[in-house]
Amino acid sequence: MNDLSHVDGRLAGIGLWLRAPGPHDGAKGILERAITAAQAADRAGLRSLWVSESDVEGPTGAPYEAYSLLGALAVKTEQVHLGVVADRMERRAPSILAKIVTGVDVISHGRALLTLDADSSDDADIERLTEALVVCRAVLEDDLPTWSGQHYAVEGAVNRPAPVQAGGVPLVVCLRGNGPWSSGLVSAISGRADVVVVDGGADRVVEAVRLLGEGVDQSTSDVVTGVLGQVAIEAGLDAASATSGLAEMRAAGASGCLIGVPFPWDTAIIGDPALTW
Repeated sequence: MNDLSHVDGRLAGIGLWLRAPGPHDGAKGILERAITAAQAADRAGLRSLWVSESDVEGPTGAPYEAYSLLGALAVKTEQVHLGVVADRMERRAPSILAKIVTGVDVISHGRALLTLDADSSDDADIERLTEALVVCRAVLEDDLPTWSGQHYAVEGAVNRPAPVQAGGVPLVVCLRGNGPWSSGLVSAISGRADVVVVDGGADRVVEAVRLLGEGVDQSTSDVVTGVLGQVAIEAGLDAASATSGLAEMRAAGASGCLIGVPFPWDTAIIGDPALTW
């Protein structure tokens, strides 16, 4: 079993990821199916529920706005934390994103997640991520957020009503790319993000766990950034197909894992006892 004593435990364990519908699935019935899946995740005791960000490039992506969907799911669930799997497309200024997520947090009585994305192989993207994390934290937590950087700036960005989540809204980074982790990336995430979601398999999780553990100053920080892996269940397969992937993530040192379920988000898969951490 992994030692989670220095990791924020709110997201440790299994999270359900509702992977995006295909271009021919249509919008009709998606909200109802998402609610059914989310409530199944609640009943199964899963820790979090994630939706896919919609695609800005024409009709190939999910036919909904992600945070609007989360707001709807917030009033239909009771336990799961609610987040978005980001996809390298910067759509919202971080101050606006923080305000939107605050709304989800208030509606859900303290279960929202704020997600940013970054490419591990792009130094400029890492610089942007660093500033975005600072701005989001300021808007979420400061009474009168004021900060200026190269990419972003806020001045007196009052955020009311404030988030209600005990311990604050977790900041999540979805890390993309297969490039090596730079010292700048480790510095950007350590002490700023609560959780990193890593794609690319168990080897990337091992690397993330090692570097984030080394990058934090244990004398000044009580919490190490948690690492979540990702395992996708392919169409036509059941939950048992994910068990080997889950075992690999646990062995790699992940504190949890997102299970990607294809549309139409079969509740038999979501409630399967095989999905345990």
